Amino acid sequence: MRDRVVGGVMLVAVVAFALVWPAIAPAGMASSGYLSADLSPTWAHPMGTDGLGHDLSVRVAQALRVSLAVAAGAAVLAGVLGVAVGAGAAACGGRVDAALMRCTDAVAAVPHLLATVVVVALFRGSLAAIVVALALTHWPAVARVVRAEAQQIMASQYVAASRVAGASPLQLARWHVLPAVVGQAGLAMVLMVPHAVWHESTLSFLGIGMPPERPSLGTLVALSQSGLLIGRWWPLAFPTAALIAVTVAVALLGPGSGRRGAVRGGALRRGAPVGDHDPGDHHRDDHHRDDDEVGASRASLTVDDLVVAHRAPGSVRAVDGASLRIETGRVVAIIGPSGAGKSSLLDACAGMTPAGAITAGRVALGSGGSTGHVPQSAAAAFTPTRHLRGQLEEGLAVGRRGRGDRRAPDVDALCRLVRVNPTLADRYPHQLSGGQLRRMAIAAALSTNPAVLLADEPTTGLDADLALAVLTTLRRLADDTGLAVLLVAHDHATIAESGVADEVLEMRGGRLRPVAELVSS
Repeated sequence: MRDRVVGGVMLVAVVAFALVWPAIAPAGMASSGYLSADLSPTWAHPMGTDGLGHDLSVRVAQALRVSLAVAAGAAVLAGVLGVAVGAGAAACGGRVDAALMRCTDAVAAVPHLLATVVVVALFRGSLAAIVVALALTHWPAVARVVRAEAQQIMASQYVAASRVAGASPLQLARWHVLPAVVGQAGLAMVLMVPHAVWHESTLSFLGIGMPPERPSLGTLVALSQSGLLIGRWWPLAFPTAALIAVTVAVALLGPGSGRRGAVRGGALRRGAPVGDHDPGDHHRDDHHRDDDEVGASRASLTVDDLVVAHRAPGSVRAVDGASLRIETGRVVAIIGPSGAGKSSLLDACAGMTPAGAITAGRVALGSGGSTGHVPQSAAAAFTPTRHLRGQLEEGLAVGRRGRGDRRAPDVDALCRLVRVNPTLADRYPHQLSGGQLRRMAIAAALSTNPAVLLADEPTTGLDADLALAVLTTLRRLADDTGLAVLLVAHDHATIAESGVADEVLEMRGGRLRPVAELVSS
């Protein structure tokens, strides 16, 4: 976070200097004359003057304008080309994907500087030619990043459902791929700016870039060569410092564009309050710590005004202003029909909102806490080609690192905790019954030592006796270990008869309300 702040301040300062300084510089600095040529830095000329008597601070600011304009234009154009090729390749697949990626490889195989020199040499001194040349040699990097991200989206179930429903590749790219890859594409474009600045400066240094009357930073560096032999260092030092400042500022900003991760020991902040605004007004954000707000309370999980919206031909709010609070040792059940938004709420609490989702509101965990997730399909919790024991041991290893010590249960103890015979851990997932595999999924979620267990319809596909046994297991875990449990289910009767929940909420149309409130209304 600190690096991003420093990088942002540096970049704002550089851009402000380039835009503002030539307009506010004292009148004498704008003039030139041989009597004031080659002056070293003074109060009157903070960066000295060049061989024609121009004030270097004004010249550097003007050169920064040109270099930044060229770099920004090249980054945007390369980004558009890269997104089009990468998203198109992932959405179409097959021969189209292969053909587009072979073209990408062919362009990437050509040395960037050599290809740029050839193009720019044909249109010497043309700003547009430099922008186009840089874009044509830099788009493959964006295309590869976008394609890699888009392929993950195309492999998801909701995209498969859209394809079966008859969606065309163009519709898939528009509805699913583009909203998901815009963040990665934006990051790649930002990181391309310093690269383009240096390439443009190299072209100008070689004499085939911008002319001296419209200098870039590379032009100023090239003009400073003759003065180095007689000790005139300032015509080289200050343009070079500007180049380095732009590079460092963008480098500090780049790594800060975070990736999604599990909510752990902190809060998940989501843009501005939602109110009646369109979900498109909100942006995604990363999970970060907020121990001061949550750690002092007994709440293991707090959700405030959470919104999860999915981009479709229009924006669809799967979760609309949901708020809840779960304390340690308590079980909260959410009931509701299919499509009410229950699973979307659970995924948001676990930090697993799908790529392209728009979220707002706040999800906070108690200090030092983490979440364990039991998926709706118990088989989805395990790799089908490996024994369960090895997979549970991996989770326990993560839990030990989180504890900071080695006093953690082994696989057998974990199985006994969920009332499963430990010998079943030596089998493959398909060799267990539905109830056994469901309990193993709970054990896998517990293996990482979570403070909150999120169970997505843990009784789905089970008969009444097995469903009651699974719910009883969750209740006992909350009572014995202080685990906070949030579970979702379709059937209110099953939850009511089991008596496992301390509080029952119903979700309809993405909104949460207490069951008692629904009954009274």
